[in-house]
Amino acid sequence: MNTGKRILWIDYAKSICIYLVLLGHAHASQPVTDFIYTFHMPLFFFLSGCLFSFEKHPNFKEFAIKRFKGLMVPYLWINLITYLFWLFAGRNFGEDATISTTWYSPIIGILLGYSKQMIHNTPMWFFICLYFLEIFYYLLFKPLQKKSKSIKISVLIVIAVIGYTNYAYNPYTLPFCLGTAIVGMVFYGIGNLIVHNIQIIKIKLPHIILVFLTMGIVIFIAHENGYIIMATNNYNNYILFFIGSFAGICMINLSSNFLSLKPVFQNIIIYISKNTLIINSFHLLTFSFLKGIMVFVFHIPVETLYGKIVPNIVFALVSLFSCLPIAYIINKHFPFIIGKKRSPEG
Repeated sequence: MNTGKRILWIDYAKSICIYLVLLGHAHASQPVTDFIYTFHMPLFFFLSGCLFSFEKHPNFKEFAIKRFKGLMVPYLWINLITYLFWLFAGRNFGEDATISTTWYSPIIGILLGYSKQMIHNTPMWFFICLYFLEIFYYLLFKPLQKKSKSIKISVLIVIAVIGYTNYAYNPYTLPFCLGTAIVGMVFYGIGNLIVHNIQIIKIKLPHIILVFLTMGIVIFIAHENGYIIMATNNYNNYILFFIGSFAGICMINLSSNFLSLKPVFQNIIIYISKNTLIINSFHLLTFSFLKGIMVFVFHIPVETLYGKIVPNIVFALVSLFSCLPIAYIINKHFPFIIGKKRSPEG
């Protein structure tokens, strides 16, 4: 189901996914966090692949420049903004105040794409990772554009093996999140290959059963495989990671498919979907402000969030909507921050 040129089920999937990112970064219980981390970043790579086509980007140079503006320009600007906030304020409060970090360590992290050192805004790793992923995907698969899907899938399997080899045997962290980009390319490629085969389907009992079946698989994998951190190229059991990832992708895509049949809050869902990168970039900043309001205005200890599910569901939701005015201001008045010349419509 399309809204204009938009694919509504993807808007729902992206909105669900970015909310899960926020909930995963909150202080919910470990089982909830493990469940989310089992599939949420593979889902983002998958959806990014769904939105890519060689037909829209026939020229590599133009594509590379466009994606540099869309990913690397925001990466540099938002890192600068959030680093300065961390340097002069953030590192003196909350959890950051208990961590001994030099002023220049985050700068090294930004320049080399090391997520562990980007303590000022860890989620920014996704920008640089996705940029290099897309560049390499273009160079690898453009020559294969007219080849059969079986050949392309075979190449993706080889890439998955390379990703495992790097994960299992390379003791060094590759710069620019290249280790994660290799693994993420598998999900990106699958999304790009099957997006045209994904159709809006009526809700039937087998589909409902499949949603709950895939949910059960994700719960089981999360329990067995534990905490997954794609940002640092950590997957625990590599096979279980892929099983859990594809189960989660199936679960969310089917659910988003159903939601797009009779869409509710359609405009806000589309707006959230269009601004997922901004929300991803600034939600930790809203976390800090919301926690400050909790402590200094309402005198609610931050510890009340730790390990609790319902309070964190609410906290993540409030944070999500707190990011929307930031997205509006950036789009309207400072579009250069996200690599744009003028405010987009809507």
